[in-house]
Amino acid sequence: MRNILVLQRHSPFNNSKGREALDLILALAAVEHNVSVLFSGDAVYQLLPTLDQPDFRLKAYPRSFKLFGLYDVDQVYVCHQALTERGIDASALSIGATLLDKDAIAELLHKQHHVITG
Repeated sequence: MRNILVLQRHSPFNNSKGREALDLILALAAVEHNVSVLFSGDAVYQLLPTLDQPDFRLKAYPRSFKLFGLYDVDQVYVCHQALTERGIDASALSIGATLLDKDAIAELLHKQHHVITG
């Protein structure tokens, strides 16, 4: 089994990269890889609760993050600095995630066989 980290860095508002990363995460987990996810940069906005917005062209896919448990994706991480820079409190996140500082992120990256970034 390979350790694969999917590094999310993009806002959910500008393009479909977040949705594509979600599809990749679930597909990798379905074929028995040890998948972990790190939300950093503007990707932390993907973790905020979403509402249906008829003017918003992209489907509200972040609700699907709740599927992580069904696919045994238990290692979900968030860059603490990214939250702080954007004024987001960890209690506002829509799913449970472990906060990591820069040193912990470096250690996480070191443990991976593959890192996929979008």
